[in-house]
Amino acid sequence: MEGKKVLIVEDDTKIQQLLVLYLEKKGYRTAVAQRGAEALRLFESEQPDLILLDILLPDMDGYQICQEIRSCSNVPILFMSCMKEADNIIQALKLGGDDYITKPFDPKVLMARVEAKLRRAPIFRRTAPTEEPAPARILVFDDLEIDLANYRVAVGGQPVSLAAKELQLLFFLAQHPNQVFTAQELYTRIWGYKDIGDYRTVMTHISNIRKKIKTDPSAPERIQNIRGFGYKFNL
Repeated sequence: MEGKKVLIVEDDTKIQQLLVLYLEKKGYRTAVAQRGAEALRLFESEQPDLILLDILLPDMDGYQICQEIRSCSNVPILFMSCMKEADNIIQALKLGGDDYITKPFDPKVLMARVEAKLRRAPIFRRTAPTEEPAPARILVFDDLEIDLANYRVAVGGQPVSLAAKELQLLFFLAQHPNQVFTAQELYTRIWGYKDIGDYRTVMTHISNIRKKIKTDPSAPERIQNIRGFGYKFNL
């Protein structure tokens, strides 16, 4: 993982210094922002491989920053916040966050999550006009089209907005039609670690996907809940 860059968006100087110390000790490069506008500028100029994002910032909240970044990139975003309510965590995940850790946190646990996330799939960013287009990776099922290379999903020809983890979950299940996966298996495959996550995250993301890709109320669910076992993509 050496050479990977992590953008730290945090206005608490002591937490900043602690994160920089642990990350650079592991060989990561770091960039630090204390305000939202600065974070968005650094995101564009530094092209980080992962973002550690606080929610409560002086000029704008982390939710807004996440939305801005998700409009053009699926770079992993790990929220870190003193807000522990379920609604805060759910909102962060719905907006495209990949993980959520509450303060105070164990730096070693945070480092484990960072390392796990950076082992996962490559980052897809908005393509500059001079770049060659990415190779097509498209799956089509009747009226559902999933284009991972261009970070796009369409239903009946109409684009559907999915968060990064929602897209990855849908694409993974669609690549393995009619195969049942437990919530734990999906969490391990998509989020990248086994024992330090909340598997309810999978349920939340799948619920969001179902709402977004279903246009006909009478049609069967694309992603089926197999009670007591897990989930499968219906071919």
